[in-house]
Amino acid sequence: MQQVQIGLIGAGTVGSGVFQALEQNSALLDSRIGLDLRVSRIAVRDPKRSRTVALPRERVTSDWRQVVEDPNVQIIAELMGGVTLAKEVVLAALKAGKPVVTANKALISAHGEALFAASRKYRVNLYYEASVAGGIPIIKLLRESLVGNQFTHIYGIVNGTCNYILSRMKAEGAAFDTVLADAQNLGYAEAEPSLDVDGHDAAHKTGILASLAHGVWVRPEQIHTEGIRGVHSLDIQFAAQLGYVIKLLGIIKAQAPAPHRASSSKRDKSGGANPSESRIQVSVYPALIPQAHVLASVNDVFNAVAIRGNIV
Repeated sequence: MQQVQIGLIGAGTVGSGVFQALEQNSALLDSRIGLDLRVSRIAVRDPKRSRTVALPRERVTSDWRQVVEDPNVQIIAELMGGVTLAKEVVLAALKAGKPVVTANKALISAHGEALFAASRKYRVNLYYEASVAGGIPIIKLLRESLVGNQFTHIYGIVNGTCNYILSRMKAEGAAFDTVLADAQNLGYAEAEPSLDVDGHDAAHKTGILASLAHGVWVRPEQIHTEGIRGVHSLDIQFAAQLGYVIKLLGIIKAQAPAPHRASSSKRDKSGGANPSESRIQVSVYPALIPQAHVLASVNDVFNAVAIRGNIV
């Protein structure tokens, strides 16, 4: 069986989890895909830092270049987070002719155009399914399975931290600050939680979905973004009395085409499924959802995305 060696860049919560999953399910993966996947090199900022997952010391380095430039490493998994150094790592890997898998939504949101351009230039694939909605295969769905649709509406619960907080506030009538503290203790929220609770993480993910669905690159600064700090338990009670629940949604709506624009048949550089000159509204905010809607029942740290196309 052919062995494929993976270089892992970053071994924090996500990176360690990926390493553990590959080790744990290696036999299953081998049998299903016919390849022997092995993490052969791991780059971390601090090799001496203690981690919940034990990493083989002989595979660990503090120099990411040793991993990217290793001739035996065939695939790079970028899981370090951030955008500046991560961009350098991904561009170096693509230039070296190595496919890259990333879960870095901030990176794709901020530098997607440059990364996709490099992917085309060097004829190497860039995979980013894990950057949006956790285990939901939403990227593949938009790019492949539903590629024949014009997407009119996409609504997504794409931040598990905020969904957990709002779910607890609804179930218990608890205050935002109380539930946020619990989320931090459980590891659902960071010590500095603004990326999640102020809506920026959801905006990164929503922008990626909008770019794929409509073929125009949507930058974070173009997205109307509101978080959940201003949501009070009283708001949730009033919403329930009116037949609604409150969820932080990423919302993408197609608008009527601008009168002065003509439609285009060119495929967008981002790989979007339905490029056109139609205008779109992209926003993130706490929204009222009817209690009968399927998204209203998605609670705790779970994500969900609802899609409406002109065919499905």
